[in-house]
Amino acid sequence: MSHGPEISRQSDAIVPLLLFALFLLASPFTLMWAADTSPWYLPYMLWLALIGLIAWANHRPGAP
Repeated sequence: MSHGPEISRQSDAIVPLLLFALFLLASPFTLMWAADTSPWYLPYMLWLALIGLIAWANHRPGAP
């Protein structure tokens, strides 16, 4: 009753999501979406996309 491969597959999906979140929220890219000329709802849309990707990674058919 080993859970090794299942945990490995889940962590494989989490690493790219973490890197995407860091790129989106803690990089010079932040200056583009936080500019005065961007729509007020853009940060909320980015958070929604990030939450949606995390939910998808946790509930996809191959996930434990």
